[in-house]
Amino acid sequence: MPVQMQRAMEDDWQMAKKKKRPQGHYCKICGEYKANEKFSGKGHAAHICKSCSRLSAAEKAEMQTINRLMELPLRRLGQSEKKWLENRVHDSRPEVAELAKEIYRECFPHAERNAMKKQLVISELDFEIHTEVYQEYGDWETVNQKFHIVRKERKIIFLDSDRGGPEQETALDGGSMAKLLRWIVHTLEIFMWPQDYGYVSADGDPFMELKLDMGENASDDDMDDENYIDDAGLFWEPDKEEVEREPDWCVRVKYSNGIEQEIPCYDGELTDKPEELYFCLLEYFEPEENLEWDE
Repeated sequence: MPVQMQRAMEDDWQMAKKKKRPQGHYCKICGEYKANEKFSGKGHAAHICKSCSRLSAAEKAEMQTINRLMELPLRRLGQSEKKWLENRVHDSRPEVAELAKEIYRECFPHAERNAMKKQLVISELDFEIHTEVYQEYGDWETVNQKFHIVRKERKIIFLDSDRGGPEQETALDGGSMAKLLRWIVHTLEIFMWPQDYGYVSADGDPFMELKLDMGENASDDDMDDENYIDDAGLFWEPDKEEVEREPDWCVRVKYSNGIEQEIPCYDGELTDKPEELYFCLLEYFEPEENLEWDE
């Protein structure tokens, strides 16, 4: 490469670098770069502009905290920064707390789900299927089946209405039952199906008592607000014809903390996680096959 061309490229790079550099002096309170005349001599040394110097100590602290929050999503957080952010979520200053929640959701999108998993232990689960299921041999088969899991009694009850006959029952030891129910909550994340898939109970009640609000439990006022519900994407409103007929499949869950959840679906097909749950439970009544799943 000719020397002149190389120097020209270096000059262009240096000019681009200079253009990116903010002009003026930085104020640590408002977070802006301002001309030097916007700072007093003392303020210049303290990195506080004349406008911000007139604020009260509380106002300065709040603005500085907000500026620090705004910078967090731009990089990966260390443990100390994460702890600081978690404390700001519960800040007594409303504007700071609201912004901190928003930033926390952006930095840790799965934190809420992980927190919910620790609180939810399934006591009973009912799973009804009245739709076509794609079988492993490549055909669609209409099934009318029911599964009922009872944690305390350590058993799974199965009824196939199409084939007739009595209910079938299989017993599990305590460890196997706990592992199965933990898999349903931690891996399948059944408590999030209404939000993930847009399901709603037949009476239009969104997500029953879980009331997730991306970080903290929503208040009753939030859940009564149609705009809040629509923005959160917690449910869709079924047609009247759908409410009047039996769902194509439905899951009802009772948790040990008293929460009850109903997840009906009227669109006909088992989606990925419900389908995974179906085949997992079905294998308990097909002894020639081994049940495997990740914890």
